[in-house]
Amino acid sequence: MSSANVRLKAVRRLARRGAPELCLAEGARSVRAAFAAGAAVQDLYVAPDLLAGGRDADLLATADRCGAAVVELGVEAFASLTERRPDGLLAVVRRPATGLEALDLAREAFVAVAVSIERPGNLGAIARTACAAGVDALLVADPRTDLFHCDAIRGSVGAVFSLPCATASTAQALAWLREREIRIVATTPAASEPYWAPSYTGAVAVALGSERHGLPPAWLEAAGEHVSVPVHGPVDSLNVAVAAGVVLCEAARSR
Repeated sequence: MSSANVRLKAVRRLARRGAPELCLAEGARSVRAAFAAGAAVQDLYVAPDLLAGGRDADLLATADRCGAAVVELGVEAFASLTERRPDGLLAVVRRPATGLEALDLAREAFVAVAVSIERPGNLGAIARTACAAGVDALLVADPRTDLFHCDAIRGSVGAVFSLPCATASTAQALAWLREREIRIVATTPAASEPYWAPSYTGAVAVALGSERHGLPPAWLEAAGEHVSVPVHGPVDSLNVAVAAGVVLCEAARSR
């Protein structure tokens, strides 16, 4: 088997099963974000025929400067690496550290907490929104999906590489927040207080629960305030990523 085929098989396996130390950034925007964040890009796979008019060709020079191996492929071979419509760029990236000990936050930190999120696209969208809202860190508690799943990376448009992120159990995350005196605002459809009512100044964490079950009791009990996003008509709640956008942007505005 040629070395090229070995490489392609390894990428396909990574896409299917994931790996403890590596992840895949698919698409020019995610790849560019990984380079911009200083992530350790190991390999860059490129289909030149898909880079219309030399679009994003500068990323090849960036890869060379960063010491990443550049592998050029034909359209068919490149398409075999992804289930999506290929745009000609895919990177194998070393995962950033996601331990709580890696977070170094200011005294009045603004934190988002995503608890038991099940869909990688939703988790990625929350990371993207958190980054846009100026959140200092994203805590992923009791994860039900991989923060560095290719769909999460794509959903975040690569924000998972620049936004400080940590994964932990609920017990670990709550203890970490208590030690730093970061108060918790819990989002739940059952809350009577609207999301714009509380103060989000100082050290605060906005907690968002899973798509199906919302926040578990431990988070609701630990929170100093419960807020909801009022909805009308037959709809009883918003998608968690949409709710994250509404609440985090209001929190950022009020800060």
